[in-house]
Amino acid sequence: MKTIALKEKTFQILAELKKKEQASSYDELITNIIIKPNIPDSMFGHLKGKGKPFSRKEREEMWRDRV
Repeated sequence: MKTIALKEKTFQILAELKKKEQASSYDELITNIIIKPNIPDSMFGHLKGKGKPFSRKEREEMWRDRV
């Protein structure tokens, strides 16, 4: 077992998240935060579900939008 130092505000945030996530310990909470991807589906936009590599044409269209 190890001890880590946290600022009071960080500890309060972790305590609230522990309740919300119904974690049995801070160790469980932190492990879940690290392992579980916490990216909402809306962050993927039009690329969501894109399982195959992009074609050259698709790459060119994406890069053209940025220029």
